[in-house]
Order: sequence, then structure tokens, then C-alpha cells
Amino acid sequence: MRKHSALIISIATLLSCTTITHAKVYKWVNEEGSVVYSDQPHPEAEVLNIKPLHPYKAPTYQTPEGAEVLPNDEPSVDPSARYSSVTIDSPEHETNFHGTAGSFSVSVSSNPSLKKGDKYQLLINGKAIGEPTTLSQFNVQNINRGEHTLSVQVLNKQGKSLIKSPSITVFVHRPSKKRN
Repeated sequence: MRKHSALIISIATLLSCTTITHAKVYKWVNEEGSVVYSDQPHPEAEVLNIKPLHPYKAPTYQTPEGAEVLPNDEPSVDPSARYSSVTIDSPEHETNFHGTAGSFSVSVSSNPSLKKGDKYQLLINGKAIGEPTTLSQFNVQNINRGEHTLSVQVLNKQGKSLIKSPSITVFVHRPSKKRN
């Protein structure tokens, strides 16, 4: 444990020393046998010759001339590239709902998370259910008995679909009145 602590301290000291361009760095071995680096002189220390670091300047991004800048200050890109995925997290594919009167919840997520101005839209059998929302949970009610396909899409402010999830299938088994 002492070796790890000494190593961490040594690295932290070295990193903090590299920000000082002309400071002297001293190295010695303490009574416990650990190597110590410091900017303070020590009787048994040797002075290290540390070369200055080469400064790095990050590249800057220039918006190409004539490119449209979106309202949220993002450069204009293919709208489908804004999201890598949108998925239905719950229910699972081929889930059976028994005795629920056709009511169940659907949880969705996207990667990255929903961006400002965008909304989720639930589709059952290809038809939009309810209004688009920023919430990641849909509570559906009174769905007829039978097999249904669910999917979700992300819509932009103008209502254009940016990405659509893979479809899943669920089965609704509603109670029925017995005929005589």
C-alpha cells in the first residue's frame, strides 16, 4: 500500500511541477525507501533537468461558408446523425399482457438523451398514439385484444421523424364475458 501511495504522490507532484515552466525539481529517497519529488530542496536531493513541455493549441472549428446553423447553435448536419439509437426498454419483445383491460406502460430511451426541442412519439401498429412528449414513459389504455407492434420515434420541433426504433410485438389478452 505504501508503494502505491508513494507512486500516486510522486505522479501528482510531477504533474503539478510540469505546469511550472522554470521551476527546479528535486528527487531523493526518503527514510522509508520511497522516491520523493519536490520543488523544495532537500539535503540528499538531486536536481532533475526537466525539459519544457511543448504547448498544444486545440484546433478550432470554422463553420463552412453558407452552412446553415441550427437554432441551438449546432452546425447543420444530417438530422438522423443527431441520434445513434432510440429503443423501447420496456415491455420486452413478445410480452403477453393478461387481464389488464388493455392497459400497460412503455418505457423508451435514446442515445444521446433527448435533445432540446425534440420529442418522443409512440406508434402502435404504425399509428401515432397520443401527443409527442419529452417524457420517456407512455401509459397506454384500452388497447384491443390481439397482437400489436410497438415502436417509438424521435421528432424534431417541426414534427419530422429523426430516428425510429426497431419494432417489438406485444400480445394483449383482455378478459371477455362468457357467452351462454
